[in-house]
Amino acid sequence: MASIFLAVGHGVSTNGNWDSGCVDGNYTEADLMFDIVGVAVRILRQHGVIVGTDWDTGNDRNMTYTVRDANNGGYDYYMSAHCDYNAAPSGTLPIVDPRSAGGPAFAETVNREYMAVTGLGTRGILYRDDYEVAQTDMTACIFETGSIRADIGVLTNPELAGTGIAKGILSAMGIAYNGSTPAPTPDPQPSNDNPYGFTSIFSGSYYLSYGDGPDENIRQFQRDCNFCGYWGETGPLTEDGLYGSESQYACECIQRFHGLTVDGEYGIKTDLALMTEIARIQEALKCHGYDVAIDGGAGPITIAALKDFQAKNGLEADGICGDLTRAALGI
Repeated sequence: MASIFLAVGHGVSTNGNWDSGCVDGNYTEADLMFDIVGVAVRILRQHGVIVGTDWDTGNDRNMTYTVRDANNGGYDYYMSAHCDYNAAPSGTLPIVDPRSAGGPAFAETVNREYMAVTGLGTRGILYRDDYEVAQTDMTACIFETGSIRADIGVLTNPELAGTGIAKGILSAMGIAYNGSTPAPTPDPQPSNDNPYGFTSIFSGSYYLSYGDGPDENIRQFQRDCNFCGYWGETGPLTEDGLYGSESQYACECIQRFHGLTVDGEYGIKTDLALMTEIARIQEALKCHGYDVAIDGGAGPITIAALKDFQAKNGLEADGICGDLTRAALGI
């Protein structure tokens, strides 16, 4: 009978501390993968596959021990389920050891079935001698199931993602899947106030308000505000990850400009408004020949492109998209 050790990405480290993996708002990689692996384990066992996994014991081992246990158990396959960090683009990213004879075929099969079930695309297969694929004695793959931000709709649907992983593993083992595949939840259609269809990391229970921080999401908010010219009362925001009075004031400016409730709390509606504003600037830069992603975030590539555009159009190259720059961009 075919066998696999299916590991939950991250969890308890060798020193006993908890390793959450990548984090985005209230979402953590370890928690998301625990639920997804649980579904995959159930399906595989229903099909008679022998499964070793740290899911059974509450994700109490990190990769050093899961690799050890997989090698000691003599399993046919090894897979570790992960998701990529919040700035990663959408799509899967299987990782295999370039020296592995069976790794690429295993990864390709799992990837194909997972994409068919979830509807996600892929960033291709990455050949790299990471610990979990280099130190295992069997065919192995690290499977990045998607981006914790861009693909959160799939990652928070463990039945869907777990079924995709299980179907891929079964296919690689030559075992026919005899269950039903969950239907993916349709993506919400973009509304007039969210024309790009962005998904906010903020929620009814997670938003920014006075006194919050340090938080990397506050630092990104401050960077985005500075890029769009939403400053505090004394000037540009200090990108320190702390939500003080200056950040609150900038948030109120965004809300006032977009006709939102002016409460100084940065939540879903304010986030989508600012993302949409940045996306329109990115779209304009793209029309002027700049290779920037329209992702609603003021990252280094977008800021560099704006500075270059300003310099070439006789504007102060400060990376701030004020009235003169917007007029030159045709916004």
